[in-house]
Amino acid sequence: MVRNTLFLGLLPLLASASPLPVDSGAHLDPRAQSTFTDCLGAGKVPIIMQSWSSFNTLASPYNLRLKYKPSVIVIPTTTQHISSTVKCAKQFRVKVSARGGGHSYSAQGLGGANGAAVIDMQRFHDVVYDASTELAQVGGGARLGNIARKLYDQAKRGIPHGTCPAVGMGHPSLGGFGISSRYWGLMADQIYQVEVVTADGSIKTARKNYNGDLFWALKGAAPSFGIITKFWFKTYAVPESIVNYSYSFTGLSVDQAAAAFIEIQNFAKSAPKELGLGVSLWGNGVAFELSGAYYGKSQQDFDNMFQPLLGKLPAPSSSTVNVKGWIDTLLRFAGNGGSLSVPEIGYNEHTTFYAKSLVTSQTSPLSLDSMKSFFNYAANQGPGASNQGLPWFVIINLYGGGNSAINNPALLNESSYGHRDSLWNFQFYTTMSNGLTTQSNTNALSFLNGFDQSVRRSWDAAYVNYADPTYSRADSHKLYYGGQYGKLQLVKKKYDRDQVFWYPQSIDPAA
Repeated sequence: MVRNTLFLGLLPLLASASPLPVDSGAHLDPRAQSTFTDCLGAGKVPIIMQSWSSFNTLASPYNLRLKYKPSVIVIPTTTQHISSTVKCAKQFRVKVSARGGGHSYSAQGLGGANGAAVIDMQRFHDVVYDASTELAQVGGGARLGNIARKLYDQAKRGIPHGTCPAVGMGHPSLGGFGISSRYWGLMADQIYQVEVVTADGSIKTARKNYNGDLFWALKGAAPSFGIITKFWFKTYAVPESIVNYSYSFTGLSVDQAAAAFIEIQNFAKSAPKELGLGVSLWGNGVAFELSGAYYGKSQQDFDNMFQPLLGKLPAPSSSTVNVKGWIDTLLRFAGNGGSLSVPEIGYNEHTTFYAKSLVTSQTSPLSLDSMKSFFNYAANQGPGASNQGLPWFVIINLYGGGNSAINNPALLNESSYGHRDSLWNFQFYTTMSNGLTTQSNTNALSFLNGFDQSVRRSWDAAYVNYADPTYSRADSHKLYYGGQYGKLQLVKKKYDRDQVFWYPQSIDPAA
């Protein structure tokens, strides 16, 4: 964990800081600096150097499979510190990456490669609700669990977002799915306005009708376009009677499991938007769990809706259906020891894993043969992987179906998130429980790539929040952004032609 002494050590520097005037056109005098760090010093920017004892802790990735060494780590306390850093980086041709929660699957918060200037946003974590606008102002370094807890405590309000409390603001910057997203939309869809530092160091406000092209790009591809210091999110009065459900199915053959999934898919095509639904496998062959939350009127409504589906499935080996409030529902999915709150400063959790994703189209549902192939792989390859130190899971979340708030095609004009005809989002994930070795890495990639290929069709896509660093730059652009990529390139050319904000899968500017 990052010790308090680190920040105590920074206090003299921070106390003496004299930020540049808040003039987005201000420039540091290049005659006064000969190096990038000299330039940062001229801007009184608080930094951690490679030679400092605290550097390795701050540079440690969440995913220990991917270790990159930044050139310097900046821990800003003001937006002007970020602006000064970006100006210096542009001047000295240093690539910049913002690190929010640090949970990037591909460590792009550390630049995704050696040598980046990392701007650690952990000091930007305030959450303030404005009752007059029903908007929540959220700092660019806040984490989902703390946001949920603070919004509820302040006003019994909520935002649709993911389940892991420690995930940061890269989540809405690239999409942001949660159990309530079919009901309310992605977290990116709730962004009303942002304050952002762009590649020239300018501090800009962006919303739909003001810097609208930049705003569109930031809602789905933000790491390629700027560093968001503040978000303003639309919020919702949260329901307090949410049906939480879970049905486990064990002892199935491959054919039975595949047939059951097709029944679930047929049901999902017209499922009401109030229903959050997922199918999960947890490293034990073809056994699966059907679970989620219903944000509709009552448990009776849920029973009336769900019983016809259950009548077409094998008898569950166990089931749980109950009603919980907003916070208890979030806790149920959080897996954080019964708490939504995580450290605002000094978060230091790590694991070693590899993950992939697959997004299917609502206009092209999965076939019975595809699901037989998928469950056959789980049955034949899954147990061996688990026994050899690669515990795994696959979560198949319902994005589309019925009148899902995610799938409104008009939203393609509102945000750069590209999958507005999605039905399922698969997350394939394996942990290297025996640590990272050349062999464990090879085995993990081989196992998950095989799992993905067992069900993937040539036209299927992928989800950028589950970034797979093994994809080529060109393949990642196609899989993650689809038809939105061409417009993203034009916006990149306008705002960051020199690619100050760069990582291995970032957006390229138009030629």
